Amino acid sequence: MNILVVDDEAEQLNSLRVGLKSWGFKVFEALNAEDALKHLNHGPEKIDIVITDYVMPGMNGMELLKKIREKNNTLPVILMTAYGEKDLVIDALRNSCNSFIEKPFTLDQLLKEIDRVIFSMHQNINSRQLDGLIPKLVHQINNYLFCISGNVELAIYDLDNTEAIKKHFSNIIEATKKIQSINRKILTAGKGTEDKVEMVEIRELLHDCIKMFEDLMTLKGVSMEKDLNRRYLYVSGNRFELEQLFENLILNAIDSMDGRLEKQLRITAKFDQHTSSSSVSIEDTGCGITNESMNKIFTSYFTSKKKGAGLGLSVVKDIVEKHKGEIKVKSQIGKGTTSKAVFPAVRPESTQSGCSN
Repeated sequence: MNILVVDDEAEQLNSLRVGLKSWGFKVFEALNAEDALKHLNHGPEKIDIVITDYVMPGMNGMELLKKIREKNNTLPVILMTAYGEKDLVIDALRNSCNSFIEKPFTLDQLLKEIDRVIFSMHQNINSRQLDGLIPKLVHQINNYLFCISGNVELAIYDLDNTEAIKKHFSNIIEATKKIQSINRKILTAGKGTEDKVEMVEIRELLHDCIKMFEDLMTLKGVSMEKDLNRRYLYVSGNRFELEQLFENLILNAIDSMDGRLEKQLRITAKFDQHTSSSSVSIEDTGCGITNESMNKIFTSYFTSKKKGAGLGLSVVKDIVEKHKGEIKVKSQIGKGTTSKAVFPAVRPESTQSGCSN
């Protein structure tokens, strides 16, 4: 478990680091709140618990707690303080502080408090998190059911074409496997299971996502153009989640072109050496998004579609941010929309001199 300890007193910081490491924790240190926020936002490893002093120059521990809560409602925070003031406790509780420990304290007392917080985390797996997660996973299942129904419809038309039937059945089997993966996530939701992190090659992933919706595009008369950089494009993250991200964007683009005369989908993948980032753009010739709606498109359950659930772009935003990326959307009414996902690029040593065909 990774713990970030924040204290402006170097001696206290060192003492806590030595003590916590002796019990198997991986300890990261910050001498002030500003450095702590930098580590939380851009650090190489995920932090599981923050232990912070209250009295610090500049931003104090309460202000740090409030900053953390602006972006993360679930990260456990333990506040170290020598002040047992009622107003301080009330303010901390209002900002979802998980625990207090009053100075001076022993290592045993701190370990017991950490154990209590961990136990509480596992016992109270936030119904709020589950309430937000389950509908999004069900939304992903619906996407694959849509793909299955499209393949069944095409298979009916192609009953005399053995190879086409095989292709449709293969797509159906692949979609059912995806649904099985989502069902596993539903069954383990709230149980603290970690998502697998690996080096994901973006172009290969995009090929798989495109393949999933090829038959749907055929049914809807959508033509596609792709410009996938010849260079390997790697992102560090969870392959399944990245797949969900791009499939949501592709499906949104396909849906937006219903009823349009021109139905053109363009998918572009690029590497920007100046920013050391990889990006994927998905461009459609759909109906476009109004300025009023543009400010709401990432909000859960907001949709302008008659039958839409309003969860697709909310899922996209969650996944992009989890992978330390950025999602940008540009649109013109009557001309179409371009969605661009940008991620920090990763270049494993084994691929630096490689080039694909």
